[in-house]
Amino acid sequence: MRPCPAALSAFLAGFNFEVAIVDLYTFQLSGGEYLRFSGGNGALVVPSSAFADPNSVNYGAQQLFALGPRFGRSKTSTKIGVEPAELDIDILAGGSDQVGGLTFADAVRVGVFDGATVELDRYFAQPNGSALGCLTWFYGRVAETDIGRSKIAMKVKSLMNLLAVQQMPRRLFQASCGFVFGDRMCGYNRVTGVAADGTTGGPAQITITAASGSSQSGLVCATSVSNDYLDGTVTGLTGENAGFSRTVAWLPAGGLGIGLIYPWLFPVAIGDTFTVLPGCDHTTGSGGCAGRNNLPRFGGMPYVPPPEAAF
Repeated sequence: MRPCPAALSAFLAGFNFEVAIVDLYTFQLSGGEYLRFSGGNGALVVPSSAFADPNSVNYGAQQLFALGPRFGRSKTSTKIGVEPAELDIDILAGGSDQVGGLTFADAVRVGVFDGATVELDRYFAQPNGSALGCLTWFYGRVAETDIGRSKIAMKVKSLMNLLAVQQMPRRLFQASCGFVFGDRMCGYNRVTGVAADGTTGGPAQITITAASGSSQSGLVCATSVSNDYLDGTVTGLTGENAGFSRTVAWLPAGGLGIGLIYPWLFPVAIGDTFTVLPGCDHTTGSGGCAGRNNLPRFGGMPYVPPPEAAF
């Protein structure tokens, strides 16, 4: 059963049939940003008491749902048992519908919504506008997007679908390390640069300041950034992008800056500061475990023969 606010439960139990219902869309991007849009005719300020589901990303706080693009969606169903569900969302966005400093279509095109989670809530209010509460209607991850001339089609699959895409067996015989850099199996501390066995001296977190020439796609800084930070994580400390993260994709000539896989949503101002965590190429070389003093925790099998040589 869906958790229901007490005010909404009492209203429905009183056989009241005059009620306004509005869809609310919450997108949680992989970089940490939240985008909230109202599916009604105007923006909505929803009080914290309206969210009764403790698993909702909006639980416990007042939220503003902006008037963005127009939304259309498929029906959803609730069944007893285990069955993955899907939700098709059609987004009719114009040039004035922005995601940070990007148009909605450009944001989808460059991958801002890749791996994002989507929560659909149904907001109930009395005809006089008094809030009754919200029901969490659907929650899932963006699986596919298709950008057309008039609309953006987005397919969202429930988290239950993740059970069908799990790698089994979990460990494979492969040359590269299969651990996530910095997780428990790896044991490397990306902040302090300390390896799993306590050895110090590896690359650690650094702080850079955006200089002239920085943009949403890349940062220019006065200090050199080494190759140890390729595939690392950059997180905003100050400015409009504070608290949001991106992955380091490339380093410009001289290493005086970093390039990003996905652009920041908001403009970068000169003087904005960012932290950068080191990355790993998942090999035994200088770009991997050897350069991080973490060879005892290497999770690959570098001497496994390639498939064409195996017999």
